[in-house]
Amino acid sequence: MEITNITATKVSTESWGEFVEFPLVTVMSKYEEYRNADGDNPQARRKWMGPVGDVVVEVETNAGITGIGHGNWATGAIETIVDETLSKLVVGEDPREREKLWDMMYRATIPFGRKGAAVEAMSAVDLALWDIAGKETNKPVYELLGGPVKDEIPCYASNLHPVDLETLEREALEYAEAGFDAMKLRFQHGPEAGRQGMERNEEVVKTVREAVGHEIKIAGDAYMGWDVRYAKKMISRLEKYDMEWIEEPVIPDDIDGYAEIRKSVDVPISGGEHEFTRWGAKELLERDAVDIIQPDVHRCGGLTELQRIDAMASAHDVPVIPHTGTNPHLHFIAASTNAPMAEYFPIPEWYKEQQEDKDSTYADAIYQNPPNAEDGVLALPEGVGLSAELNREALDYFTVE
Repeated sequence: MEITNITATKVSTESWGEFVEFPLVTVMSKYEEYRNADGDNPQARRKWMGPVGDVVVEVETNAGITGIGHGNWATGAIETIVDETLSKLVVGEDPREREKLWDMMYRATIPFGRKGAAVEAMSAVDLALWDIAGKETNKPVYELLGGPVKDEIPCYASNLHPVDLETLEREALEYAEAGFDAMKLRFQHGPEAGRQGMERNEEVVKTVREAVGHEIKIAGDAYMGWDVRYAKKMISRLEKYDMEWIEEPVIPDDIDGYAEIRKSVDVPISGGEHEFTRWGAKELLERDAVDIIQPDVHRCGGLTELQRIDAMASAHDVPVIPHTGTNPHLHFIAASTNAPMAEYFPIPEWYKEQQEDKDSTYADAIYQNPPNAEDGVLALPEGVGLSAELNREALDYFTVE
């Protein structure tokens, strides 16, 4: 079999409607113009992120099999790297030689890569190669990864933005009633908001805990918006709420900070969503920086690399809970004894009401069979390959130049 062509298609929320960011602390919250903690600057995040989107990568072969993968966030850069660099490397090669192709792509992009958009572009191509492998053998990819080790995939509800406490309480109860036994909230403030911000952050956690009781697991995401000193103080205040983890308290390159926070508090610390390749994961693991590692298969180097990260994490007795619950992640989790659950993004009723009853995200819309949780669990992905067949009509609608 031979790869004959690769295409990269940018898709964006631009056609979905106005981008509105919920109030939350982010990595840019230290700068006032990029802050939306009180919900009064709903376009703040767009200023530095640009339009939220993905790049759908299709790898065609002379056997009539096309593999599908996607990368996210740095859409323009990913498209360019796929078109201008990676396609020249892999067209004409055998798509079944994934290890060789991964190494070729990584080495060729070292001068401008090693992290970021170059690895995200590689990830998309790697996922398409796994999709081809599943389609060629007429098997789901989790069978190629060693076979399923679980009958269904537990997942946690990941949303709970602090729009206001009443809405937050309503949403938490909604998830508990839907059968989720774990959920993740977002914090509203960072160091720039001082003690009042700490009090508000604690109110958010307290509201959710009191709404759902003590049988439900609660995690919290700081999205890189804190510093070490603040994180230690803030997390110490939250220890009484029995949280499952605090996610990304500081920027990903501050591994010393991660390790210091982890040693200073009793709440588990997680990270790795914005880390790349096994070398990035190796630093986090060997320096005892995290209790939970959260790689994203669309960023870390694809399934080929995620397997390596999982093996290292297992050797350090650190569970892998990937960022986001896309179909490729579900195939990985289904076949891993070290990945206990998936992240899942339910759309709360209050948001549907505001958005004219939209019951899916644009990312779900471009695929024919997006994951759908019932009673807090996801079924194993159906179909061959990565279970990622495209909805061509939706893809055309969301495509941007």
